[in-house]
Amino acid sequence: MSKLISTNPANYEVVGEVEFSTEKEIIEKIKKANRAKKEWRDFGLEKRIKLLRKVVERFIEKKEELAQLATREMGMPISQSRFDVDDSVRYFNWYLDNVSKYLSPEVVFEDDATKHTVFYEPLGVAAVITPWNFPLSNFVWGAGQCLIAGNVVVYKTSEECPMFGRLLEETITSCLPEGVFSEVYGDGKTGDFLVHQNVDLISFTGSTKVGKYLYQVAGEKFIKAVMELGGSAPGIVFEDVDLEKVVGIIYQNRFTNCGQMCDALKRLIVHESKFEEVVKELKTHLESIKVGDPQDELTDIGPLVAKRQLELLEDQVKDAIEKGAKVVIGGKAVGGAYGEHITSQLY
Repeated sequence: MSKLISTNPANYEVVGEVEFSTEKEIIEKIKKANRAKKEWRDFGLEKRIKLLRKVVERFIEKKEELAQLATREMGMPISQSRFDVDDSVRYFNWYLDNVSKYLSPEVVFEDDATKHTVFYEPLGVAAVITPWNFPLSNFVWGAGQCLIAGNVVVYKTSEECPMFGRLLEETITSCLPEGVFSEVYGDGKTGDFLVHQNVDLISFTGSTKVGKYLYQVAGEKFIKAVMELGGSAPGIVFEDVDLEKVVGIIYQNRFTNCGQMCDALKRLIVHESKFEEVVKELKTHLESIKVGDPQDELTDIGPLVAKRQLELLEDQVKDAIEKGAKVVIGGKAVGGAYGEHITSQLY
């Protein structure tokens, strides 16, 4: 049987391994989910909230374990991994605190003879596929909301962080009835097989290319689809900008998690009167950051998640230079004991 080998991108050490889910296993998990969906729906919102608060409590108890594992599997600096756990808990608690308001029956029209009420009901089995960049937050955004709303979830996390996925599965299933949450492990082929099973919703966070394909799958199956895909988020610097404030904002939105964010700053548009100042201040800011071991409390930028990501970024830098961009700082990989990184500022 094939195995997913999880490797620490900072030092190339093996973190662990997980067996690929077979088609038979995936089909069985889908069957269990379909058997569980009526019971989970009939629990009602308040009982679901009570059980899911136990999940949140377990996340809090396991904060350091979750953070350390995220750092070891995908290279996020440990300070950012801890923040991701805290952020995930905040999001999950907000959903649990506010869900009653948003899912309560809503009267949309009423007169002496007629009353129209909208009732919010779960769809059933959700196939949820998330990436590796924020392992816990992506679970909360994709699967957590589904569970609160009364859907059952068959979840596939990225092949880049299977051990984190395994820890998630063990933590969550210890709090919920059988079949309400389960996980499958594998690559894109595993996800493709999953969405073609008897599911009622496809939730996906990832590339636009894959999103378009999954949208077609959902259309053919005539089921709901929720997609969070790639973007090209711009930052705009106006003439009256406070440079001391904006440089930190630009850095945070471009370089957090080594820039591996779906809504990261992709383009910077600067007023011509401020252009040279912004370039100078950004260069100064980048000279002060620490690139290195992601388990070091002082590290600002760790390694990219995988060799392929490094090669992609190197190609992008090369392409930009060929088209006239100038490297102001960095622009090439930094190797050594802590994996490979690339930081650059171009204009």
